[in-house]
Amino acid sequence: MEARKQTRRSFHAAALGLLLGAAMPATAAQPALGPAGSSTGGARSAPKTYVLVHGAWYGGWCWEKVAQALRAQGHTVSTPTCPGLGEQAHLLSKDISLSTFITSITNHILYQGVSDVILVGSGFAGVVISGVADRIPHLINSLVYVDAMVLASGYSVFEAQPAAITRQRQQQVQTLGKGLAIPAPPVNHYGKLDTEAVDWVSKRLTPHPVGTYEEKLVLQHPLGNGRPRIYVDCTASPFAPLVEVKQQLRAQPGWNWIELAAHHDPMITDPGPLSSLLAGV
Repeated sequence: MEARKQTRRSFHAAALGLLLGAAMPATAAQPALGPAGSSTGGARSAPKTYVLVHGAWYGGWCWEKVAQALRAQGHTVSTPTCPGLGEQAHLLSKDISLSTFITSITNHILYQGVSDVILVGSGFAGVVISGVADRIPHLINSLVYVDAMVLASGYSVFEAQPAAITRQRQQQVQTLGKGLAIPAPPVNHYGKLDTEAVDWVSKRLTPHPVGTYEEKLVLQHPLGNGRPRIYVDCTASPFAPLVEVKQQLRAQPGWNWIELAAHHDPMITDPGPLSSLLAGV
């Protein structure tokens, strides 16, 4: 009699194990991708939450391939567009400032109801994610600056980048930007893009609200507000507005510095390597 009870208990335990196994997501048994995109041979890492913030002249559209790659690995990804750019180009006005962008991304995170966010900013958006972390550090896991502008509190982008570049852009604002925006640069400097990709990007670039370059970043806390800071230095070609900024940053403590053999806008030119790097953060 006792032997039959033991047999029934063993059967029920085995059946429960099969049932729980069937309920597990199919991706759980797939190998994880390491930082270089290679299989680690273990279980896939836990899903993460990414908010990817675009740089000047772009919109959330520029992250399309990176977002697809991260979502395919089970991660949650959103790619908001800041006011006055991309699909929100019709909102362009003289009233859009750096604070407008920071508030927009802060509200995006709040209204998405997400937390433990890996907040990624490319190019100009480095300034934006610094401002967001200053406001809602409790919702941020870490900050990733992808070949991005980083400002100390009390400085504007026009003050931080080389004076010659600032003068050129200010002149373009008056002659081509109707006093409202910095015209988008030509795409041909990307070099490695094929004709179809150049056409795809060119049709989507929009003038960038100049107020975001003029307003000084004001932080109430130290840069990063206690969250881990990662800087992705794209080394394939120098980007003139950031050369001096990077030199200064490398001398500062508190940065996890990663070099990526990619161009300044890797979400466009090198989405595969960038996706693999972000998946490993």
